[in-house]
Amino acid sequence: MKAKSVKQPVAKSNPPKKIAPAEPPKKRIFLVDDHPMMREGMGRLIDTEPGLMCCGGAKSAEEALGGVSACRPDLVITDITLPQRSGLDLIKDLAVAEPGLPVFVYSMHDESFYAERALRAGARGYLMKEAGSEKMLEAIHRVLAGEICVSPKMAAKILTLFSAPKARGSHSPVEKLSDREFDVFQLIGQGKSTKEIAQHLHLSHKTVAVHRGHIKEKLGLKSASELVHQAIRWAAAPSPNGPDEK
Repeated sequence: MKAKSVKQPVAKSNPPKKIAPAEPPKKRIFLVDDHPMMREGMGRLIDTEPGLMCCGGAKSAEEALGGVSACRPDLVITDITLPQRSGLDLIKDLAVAEPGLPVFVYSMHDESFYAERALRAGARGYLMKEAGSEKMLEAIHRVLAGEICVSPKMAAKILTLFSAPKARGSHSPVEKLSDREFDVFQLIGQGKSTKEIAQHLHLSHKTVAVHRGHIKEKLGLKSASELVHQAIRWAAAPSPNGPDEK
């Protein structure tokens, strides 16, 4: 009599577990501002934003160059006014040292005076600090996405500047000034003394005096009083290019 064969139960295979896709790495932001509280506040804000993280900071252009090399950020945010060398100098230095690294300017300085110079230096955007934290975060995402970010008002001015034909000799004499000379000229127009300018720009009294001499030479001015008068006229003019020359 044949023994009945007993069927062995077939073990059910468990379906493979689904592996959640890894989150993309956060974009690394490096902050350059000579005020520690500003850097700390901006850093905390950036760290709370999804997809972003603050990877480091610096108080000067020189310190920033070393920090950027060590931290390898995806974006640098800088102020204009820094000790010794300005944010505009830093933008130019980074364009050479770190080609392709976007730099965004977040500053208290009037965009009418500085945005165009910042963009020409290589910045990918300019935003005044009075715009607030939400606008700053929005600007960061836009610049990281490859856009150039300025305010609508400034964008209209830049489009007009580059699209409208200029008559020969229509360029403002102020365009002859270097970025640091431009800083000094603007502060003279605000009524600042040489001592106050030196403190504001973290320069020596002698260096500011040298810049004043170069400004007078480039603008064809003969005396300190003419320099002050021209700077005040330029600062009060509605156009960022200053008053029309007559």
